[in-house]
Amino acid sequence: MPSSTLHSEGGIPKRAAQLVLVAVLAWAAGAFYTLQLNPEVRYFKGTDQIKRAWAQKLTHEYGAKIVLCGGSSCEFSLDGERLLQRHGLPAVNLGRGAGFGASVLVQAALPAVRPGDTLVLALEPGLLTEPLEPPALGVQVSFALGHPEWVVAPRVGQAALPWPSALLALRPGAYHVFTLVGKLLRGRPLYRYKLSDMRPSGFNQTPVRLPITGPAGHTGRLVPEAHRLLADLRDWCRTNQVRLVYSLPWSYTPPSAVPGYQQLNARFLLQIIDYMPVLRDPRLGACTVLEWFADTGYHLNAEGSAQRTDELAEQLKQGRVWTRDELAQLAQGG
Repeated sequence: MPSSTLHSEGGIPKRAAQLVLVAVLAWAAGAFYTLQLNPEVRYFKGTDQIKRAWAQKLTHEYGAKIVLCGGSSCEFSLDGERLLQRHGLPAVNLGRGAGFGASVLVQAALPAVRPGDTLVLALEPGLLTEPLEPPALGVQVSFALGHPEWVVAPRVGQAALPWPSALLALRPGAYHVFTLVGKLLRGRPLYRYKLSDMRPSGFNQTPVRLPITGPAGHTGRLVPEAHRLLADLRDWCRTNQVRLVYSLPWSYTPPSAVPGYQQLNARFLLQIIDYMPVLRDPRLGACTVLEWFADTGYHLNAEGSAQRTDELAEQLKQGRVWTRDELAQLAQGG
């Protein structure tokens, strides 16, 4: 007579296999949704096509170009068409969402960079003063664009994820599901930004207006992974005959907070200058004109972006950069 123990033992592998199969199917369904249906990921796939097309056009027509690389503060603040038409500087805006993380933002820009180009790194300070492990959005967009190597085998830096971690990041998070359901129930747009708002150069503007606070916080001190990322990027640019400079993003700053914020940014730039020239923006990232901002303290509206773009153009054309002594004095409150 068969024992109940044998029945139990014989059933365990089958039950385990069923559970594994269910888990794999659930992951596959989540990954399919993320890569093909997620409104945010679909938006970034569309913007990538626009940005790449403009970069190729500039390379074909002008040879050397300016590549602007950063988070959304770059995308919503620097007008590539204005740089070309008003200042004679062919430029492509490869800014993306800050939620990509610093490493993925850099990896995603490098394929568009050619010898003779100028790479303007405009990463928000907070992206370099916090751990650089790629966030889920950065992983998801990398896979959606067919470039998993941006997260599992980055060209520069050490912010690599093991394949299992990267694959698990393709699942939609609970927060995303919760907010998506809420938007559907209330009949609201599934994503704040629209592909139709993006200009051919990769520059973006939004009609959305929200209350603005600032300045954007950061610790002022690069994390070790950021040092490696910047060192590798500097070496890559030297090898590929690319000029590399850093441009500090503008953040809305109430007048009373300007001295402290500028001092913090000067301390931050003293570390950046070890790896590349830093464009000399007298504002040190502190912009007090509230009317120049759109929906965040980093996103400029049409008037603000025109001002930011014009000032960047003059810094590039005249080669205005900070000296170490100037930054050291400013970091001390001088």
